[in-house]
Amino acid sequence: MKTNTTLQIHYYALYVVLLGLLALAHFKFACDPLWVLPNTASMMVSTINILFLLAIPLMFKLFAVKVKATSTTQIYAKWALVQMYLIAIPALSSVIVYALIADKTALYCYLIAFISLVFCKPTKQKWMYYQQNEQKEAN
Repeated sequence: MKTNTTLQIHYYALYVVLLGLLALAHFKFACDPLWVLPNTASMMVSTINILFLLAIPLMFKLFAVKVKATSTTQIYAKWALVQMYLIAIPALSSVIVYALIADKTALYCYLIAFISLVFCKPTKQKWMYYQQNEQKEAN
C-alpha cells in the first residue's frame, strides 16, 4: 500500500527531474540547438508540442471520474500517481523540443505543465479524507 509520503516523494522527485532537465537543456543546448529545422518543420513540431498540453485537462477529468468522494486510499494513490506522471509528459516533451530546436514556445508549454503539477500535490488532508472513507467501508 502506498502512503502519502510515497506520493509526496514522487511528486517532488518529478519537480526535481523536470527542473534538472530544463536547466540541462537551457545551459547545454540553448546556444546551439541539436537540430536546425526549416521554419515549416519547426512550426509543425511546435504545434504538436502545444497539442500535448491537451493531456492536462483530460488527465484532471480522468482523475475526477476515477476517484470519487467515496474512494479508498488505494484508488486515490493509484490515480494520483497516474495523474502526476501523465501531466509530466507535456513538460518532458517541451524540454525535449526546447533542447532539440531551441523553440521559445516550448518554454511556455513547459511552464503550463509545470504549474499544472501544483494541482496534483498529494496533501495530508486529502489522504486523511480517503482514509476515513476506507474506515467507513470497513465498518
